[in-house]
Amino acid sequence: MLKKIINGSAIALTSLVLLTGCTYKTSPDVNTVDLNKVNMNEVATMKKGEACHSWFLVFPTGTDKTIKEAAEEAKINHIKYVEHSSHFYLIGGSDCTIIYGE
Repeated sequence: MLKKIINGSAIALTSLVLLTGCTYKTSPDVNTVDLNKVNMNEVATMKKGEACHSWFLVFPTGTDKTIKEAAEEAKINHIKYVEHSSHFYLIGGSDCTIIYGE
């Protein structure tokens, strides 16, 4: 009985560690946008495109996170706002470029 509890606890602890991670969003460093010209109330109504580079263990599962790819995915011709989102876990993660525009 004690052995089952120890094995169950080990599995639960291992699962908890593998599912632990972090997430953050950042502004792009190389793509300067004059935020004074962006109406943040309108961002929610704009078209949204997203392109991600993701991986599981060391193997890539998605490899393109360019602004161009995000714009083509959402059929955006005029980009108004760009942000980045990253999700990191012990066994994988993703790094995405998110654009808004018309």
